Amino acid sequence: MSDSSRTVLLLTLAHFSHHVLTALLTPLLPFIRDDLGLSYTQVGVVLAAFNLSYGFGQIPAGRLADRIGARIVLTAGIAGVGAAGLLLGFSSGYALILASLVVMGILGGGYHPAASPLITSAVEPGRRGRALGLHVIGGSVSYFAAPLLGAAAAAALGWRGTFLAFSVPVILLGILIHRACLRASLGGPAAAGPADGGRRDRLSPGAILELSAFILMVTGMGAALASAASFLTLYIVDVL
Repeated sequence: MSDSSRTVLLLTLAHFSHHVLTALLTPLLPFIRDDLGLSYTQVGVVLAAFNLSYGFGQIPAGRLADRIGARIVLTAGIAGVGAAGLLLGFSSGYALILASLVVMGILGGGYHPAASPLITSAVEPGRRGRALGLHVIGGSVSYFAAPLLGAAAAAALGWRGTFLAFSVPVILLGILIHRACLRASLGGPAAAGPADGGRRDRLSPGAILELSAFILMVTGMGAALASAASFLTLYIVDVL
């Protein structure tokens, strides 16, 4: 297997593992709520702690990847999420759970801005579309797998044991990918300065307005769907 194929395969597996671990929170909410005696408001704060930090964490992650290298940011986005999952599994109270989820969100937010440039660097132009598509599939499948795997594991290990069991492989995978990127000389810091000699194109006011409207629309739709999906497990347990 070539280095590029190995890198894509590892990143696809990392994408799957990353999202399985971060998506465990929703199916495990009934276990966490019952264990700590949380109200619906407190559950909402738990969800917001991760989702907000995960979303806003991606804003500076791309810039950071350019400055220090996508390899380091990607490692934090995988192994760091696993470490935060361990902390979550050892959490003994509500405040520590919130802190663990904020750390998981901030570190996890660096995965996507770093993974795509690594794939485009590792794969020749004629195969990039297929490689990126395979990588996306790895993340998408995880959303179907997480509820099944999480519920089965929680029934046997409890919610804390589930986070611990799923976090260790993610940490090891992050270390493995870091070593693979080092071996293939991928993900180093970007060259300083833009490639066009310093000229930077600026968006027109109309383009900025259209982009802002699109971002607000997508954010609103995503928030509505995520809110409904996140509380679905509690609704099924409490009502159905």
